[in-house]
Amino acid sequence: MKSLLHTDWDNVEELIENTLNDHMRAYDYYDYFIINDSTVLVKVYEKDRLMFSVKMRLQSDKLEVVEVN
Repeated sequence: MKSLLHTDWDNVEELIENTLNDHMRAYDYYDYFIINDSTVLVKVYEKDRLMFSVKMRLQSDKLEVVEVN
């Protein structure tokens, strides 16, 4: 996979969920914004309250966490 912008939405969501599940136990839902070909911003919520935001970058066929706010 070379570009998040040209990837099927289901595949992008699967990548995000796999990355979140590797680093977290629970969350209610998330929203995401594709910034460019290799970067996505994910906002993670619990009970309609923003817990934090995560910037992830595409490395090979996985998303790697770059920054957490």
